[in-house]
Order: sequence, then C-alpha cells, then structure tokens
Amino acid sequence: MEKKVLITVNSHIEGHDGEGDSISFVTEGKLVVENGEYVVSYDETEVTGLAGTKTILRIGKDNVTLIRQGYVDSMLLFEVGKTHLSGYETQYGNIMLGVTAKKLDINFDQSGGNIQVDYILEYNRSFGGRNKLNVVVSEIKSSNEQEMEQ
Repeated sequence: MEKKVLITVNSHIEGHDGEGDSISFVTEGKLVVENGEYVVSYDETEVTGLAGTKTILRIGKDNVTLIRQGYVDSMLLFEVGKTHLSGYETQYGNIMLGVTAKKLDINFDQSGGNIQVDYILEYNRSFGGRNKLNVVVSEIKSSNEQEMEQ
C-alpha cells in the first residue's frame, strides 16, 4: 500500500540568544506502512536548502526517526526523555548532533496524520537551539475517489 500524500512542514528554531527562525513549506510525497511503522518520504527542494536530498520519516508508536540521504546524510531519533547522538555528514565535513525530545505527539494512521516534536539540538556537544517541528500528512485522493465520496 503506497499512497500519495501532501506534506506540510512547519519548523521553528530558537537559538541560545533567544532569536528564532521559522520555515514552512508544503510538498508531495509518499506514505507506506513497513514493519508496523508509517513511513513518509519526500524530496527536499531549494526552499529548505537541501535540494538533492530525500527525507524519510519513520513513525513508530512512541518515536519518530528522521532520515536524510543525498546532499546531506543524517539520522535523528526522537524519543521523549532520551538523548540520541548521530553524525551529520555534509559536503564540508561531519558534525556530531545530539537530539533530546522534550515532547512528542503522534496522531497517525494509514491516511496520514500529525506529528509534533519539541526538542533540544546540540552540535558537537554544544547547545544548538530549541526546535519545534510540526508535520501534517494528508492523503491525496484521485479525482475518481473524490467523485465516489460525493
């Protein structure tokens, strides 16, 4: 079962100086179910500065893994109360990232749903900021499916 979906991403990053930066975008992607997890994938664009990168969200019952492959390679695991370290490879070198989820709300099913993550990000063991990520995934219905619902 593979479904075409519309993905809305809202991200807010707040640095140690209290200054914030937000990014929002909408893109199309795919939703599949693999090994009891929902897997959402999409191709990044120039809007995020990550063109040439595929982003994959693996959504479990109480955790979310964000994987990026291509222009940058990384894997971030969000679990409340746990810090996970991973490498972040760019064309300029490797950075060690630490992610500590403070809050994680997952409301997801086979038609899509919503993920909200509030987390602390560290770069090479130094505070990188407090981030809030909200991802909304909704199924794109074909015109035949829309007509049948009416």
